[in-house]
Amino acid sequence: MSGEALGVPGKDWGVECETCFDPVTGVKVTELTKPGSVADNLYFHFSNFTADNRYLLFTSDRTGSRQLFRAEVASGRIVQLTDDPAINVGSACPDPTDARRVYLLRGPEVLALDLERFATRKVGEIPPPHVGGFQPITLSGDGQWLALGKQRDAANWEIGLMSARTGAYRTVLTQGFRIGHVQHSPTEPVIFYVWETGGYAPQRTWLVNADGTGNRPFYARTSPTNWFTPLKEWVTHEAWVAGTGDMTMVNDKLGVMLVNKSGEARMVREGRYWHAAASPDGHWIVTDDFDGRLWLVEAATGSVRLLATGLRDTVRVHPHASFDRQGHYIQFHTGRRHETVALIDLRGLPSPGSLP
Repeated sequence: MSGEALGVPGKDWGVECETCFDPVTGVKVTELTKPGSVADNLYFHFSNFTADNRYLLFTSDRTGSRQLFRAEVASGRIVQLTDDPAINVGSACPDPTDARRVYLLRGPEVLALDLERFATRKVGEIPPPHVGGFQPITLSGDGQWLALGKQRDAANWEIGLMSARTGAYRTVLTQGFRIGHVQHSPTEPVIFYVWETGGYAPQRTWLVNADGTGNRPFYARTSPTNWFTPLKEWVTHEAWVAGTGDMTMVNDKLGVMLVNKSGEARMVREGRYWHAAASPDGHWIVTDDFDGRLWLVEAATGSVRLLATGLRDTVRVHPHASFDRQGHYIQFHTGRRHETVALIDLRGLPSPGSLP
């Protein structure tokens, strides 16, 4: 089969989106791809939309390998962005300041992809030593710095910063434990990371200043008397709030928390939720549960509205829901009918309890 038949950067795959209404909530859901290929979103700790909110980025295996695509929100038109199996498309991160640019990894190489010209250029390279894979990319709010993570050797991990302009790399921090969930703050020169254990850690969440100083616990509980539960807490699935510099965190089996810049936490909504991400202004939080339901939470009051159901009915997916850059849309991974990426336009929600 020819490369053109498989798909090349710039190939127009047309419009595949279909709309349906959730049978329980009556909410309109737009599924972006047709059955026959798998589509997935990027990770939820930053918006998957371009800076101008025109395109939603997603991955698909329709060409025989997992590649990056864009879908125009207004029309649903899908265009292929990459065709290199060596590129880790799951590492892709849109530039919050440039609507044409997304960064991604090809091994240790950091690439910048032009979403209109479909061309990549090498920004820089994560220097050795390194073993295994690399942490996904996140960017500072001004788009000037790329936060990166790597495993140095069998016992040590590192966080680094790379200049988006020059490609120069510098080490921020090394630790003698597994580092995960590296995320540059959208509002401050600080980097978030976790002690990754796959379960409870003595201190899960950390902050370090971008210049390498001030390494410190973030959300920390020093005594069982001031924990949300007398048992050990396990917080996970952390995501910055783009406009405020707060963070959403899921306290496993307990609920969704908001954590402010000083590490003080507030339980927004109790319940067995799975992932959570906030709108840019922090007013709303989207979260899912283990039963495949998607919820909209008002951060100030904790009141909830059920948006969609059956997300895991046909395919067992991680919804990884997040907002667009204006707080109008929620995008999520769904397996309700087939494995795809879907959108809900919050401006068109029916009255609670009504069906179309």
